[in-house]
Amino acid sequence: MARANFLKRILTNKNGYNLCLANGQSWHIIPTKGTKSWVEKLASILELKAGKPNAHPKLVFIQKESGKKDYKAPTFRLAPNTIEGLPDYGWKEHRLGTIHIWSHQDEPHVICEITPEKYHEIEIIRMWTSLHSIYQRAQDSGGLPVHAALVSQNGIGILLSAPGDTGKSTCCRRLPHPWQVLCDDETLIVRDDQKRYLVHPFPTWSDLLWKRSERTWNVQHHLPLSAIFFLEQGETDKAIPIGQGEAAIYINESANQVCQRTWRNLGKDEERKLRKLLFQNACQLAKAVPTFTLSVSLSGRFWKEIEKALYCSVKKENLDSNNQNQL
Repeated sequence: MARANFLKRILTNKNGYNLCLANGQSWHIIPTKGTKSWVEKLASILELKAGKPNAHPKLVFIQKESGKKDYKAPTFRLAPNTIEGLPDYGWKEHRLGTIHIWSHQDEPHVICEITPEKYHEIEIIRMWTSLHSIYQRAQDSGGLPVHAALVSQNGIGILLSAPGDTGKSTCCRRLPHPWQVLCDDETLIVRDDQKRYLVHPFPTWSDLLWKRSERTWNVQHHLPLSAIFFLEQGETDKAIPIGQGEAAIYINESANQVCQRTWRNLGKDEERKLRKLLFQNACQLAKAVPTFTLSVSLSGRFWKEIEKALYCSVKKENLDSNNQNQL
């Protein structure tokens, strides 16, 4: 009876948080005993609002039992039927340092088990890692996370991609009004059922890790993705279109920079499967969204090259559409 009451408290927890993405993918994030303040902090960073239980898949955070050297399967922590008949067996464990993620092929719900931790740095890294299930679910429907800044103008989303410390943040700081910077490090791309690509800003975890900022990010905010620019240093500002094959390679590499941190402790076959899916998604994205290399000088107005490239892309798209209608 006590265990049943415990499960009932979890399912009716009014301190859960809802995360809804533009492709319809949604999560109800639930803290349990020992994880409430941790989940509250994560929800604050992601600007999530508290919500009542709903039909969305559950992302349940539980704390590792004190004094236990090894993690136990989640059914030992949450009794059978925790979430509408949760199965006792068949759970797959993915160990990621101080967070263990439990998933089941027949269940949409995910259980994250975390160790008590007093160090700020580890706490932030663990929050970053906890997004793995959200990112993976987006990949399953054709999306992918990328190491890129998300900027906007006139309601459209534009990605500026580059490896770390190679110019994304600097370019973001140089953009004039009315340009807006939604994030400068990590963006989640999702694809909806009409095969449209939309983008969500996600945190700059390194700023939180090193306490350079206390900023938060509205991860539920989204924009249609209009173009991707891969940055490189140059003497002059110039945007050059790149072909779909090269674009797919660039996009795949940008996504790998985000995903590879959660590929630890995977079997070779499973990692190969995830890499293959990521590349397939990158190829589909390269076909649908204009992609450019963007040479950026130290003092030029590189954003004018972005505007020019976007104008030419729209003009070409309209021309192609007219030609297709004539046929």
